[in-house]
Parts: sequence; structure tokens; C-alpha cells
Amino acid sequence: TSMAPVGLIGFSSRWRECLATGEGSDPNLVEQFRRLAATLHHAQQNNGLRSVMVTSAQPNDGKTLTAVNLAIVLAESYRANVLLIDADLRRPSIPQAIEFSDGRGLSEVLRASHDQKLALVPLTTRLTLLPAGQPTSNSIEALTSPRMRRILDEAAERYDWVIIDAPPVGAAADAHLLAEMVGGVLFVVRATETPAPVVESAIKGIGRDRILGVVLNAVTDTAPGYYYYSPDESGTNPA
Repeated sequence: TSMAPVGLIGFSSRWRECLATGEGSDPNLVEQFRRLAATLHHAQQNNGLRSVMVTSAQPNDGKTLTAVNLAIVLAESYRANVLLIDADLRRPSIPQAIEFSDGRGLSEVLRASHDQKLALVPLTTRLTLLPAGQPTSNSIEALTSPRMRRILDEAAERYDWVIIDAPPVGAAADAHLLAEMVGGVLFVVRATETPAPVVESAIKGIGRDRILGVVLNAVTDTAPGYYYYSPDESGTNPA
């Protein structure tokens, strides 16, 4: 059965306060995500970038909210058709933000004995969610399977953008392996909380050539928000 669009009103009140859209949104937050979306749009125009994985070195650094806001801004500001994939199969965070009745998602599709139709959830006319489904402790094999690669390839053909909320790099090997299947990686760092050696190790594990840039989250010298940094010419990140 098809599901009715839940719209952004389907987000919990706690999450709506942090979204880069709607009345009452922090103008600074909205501007930072518009800048990030503009950078990615420019990259798409130059080299055909279509799929972006969002990850972090550790949990609670803000990767999921970054992925959600980026998907929203790309859909709204650029009128792009965007697929947001919750690929954190061990600890999916998006179900905490959006209430929908069907518990099926990516996990069930990847573990099925035969190909199944994706359980897509329309959030707006241009933004679609592929939920993680039921959490699983053994997700590495599923996420790196030919079926997962096929899902990503087909999504990149169907949608203007595919944004993947991936597991934290430090928590599992999934993010390292999944990075090889996408156009590039955005790495989220929480200001004053994510240790520099942990960040350095995580970026090295992904591969510096896969990193599109670093998003510094929860900066407190002005207003809490997100700031985007591109890797410099030497291939290192200023974060």
C-alpha cells in the first residue's frame, strides 16, 4: 500500500526547531546550509556529483541532522528531486524525528532473499525518504552488497541528488566501505567535542580523496549552527 505524504509537519517538535526551513528557522542555520548546497550544486555542474554520504567520527556529532537539512535545502532552494537514505542500519536516528507507520526500509530490502520494492516515504513533493527499517547488528555485508550498489546506482539515475546518512566511522566499518559507492563524503565534526586525533583517524580511514569537505557543527561563538569547509589544495582539511 502506498503511504500518504507526511510533509515536514511529520517531524517531531524537537527536530522542527533545528530544521533549515519553515517559520522560526534560525537565519544563520539556513544560510550555512544554503552555502553548503551551493557548493555541492557547483560540484554537480562541474563533475556530475549526484550522491553524497554524510558521516562523522563518532555518534551524536550531528551527521543525521546535517543530512536531513542538506536534503531539505537542495529540494527547496534548487527545486531538485532528492532521495534521503537512512543507511545507519545499526542505530537509525531518522525514525526518532519522523513518525510513519510502516517499519520496513533499507534493512529489509538488503536482507531479503529476492529483490523487493523499496519502502519510500514522500516527505514533500521533491523530498523522499528511504528509511533504515528495523535495526540490525550485522549491517556490513548488507551495505556493501551488489544489491546496495545497485540501489545507489539506480537512485542516482532517478533522482537529482541522493543524500546518505551513514554510520559513524568510528563505530563501524560500514562508512569506510560505503564511501566507495558514492560520489563523495561530507564529514561532520562537533565543535569542542570531537577529538582531533579521532577526526584524523576517521578521515584517513575513509580516504582523503573521498572527502568533499568538513561540516563543523554546534559552533558557539555566534549562534549554534553549521559551517562548511572545503579541503585545501594539499588535500587536508582545516578542521
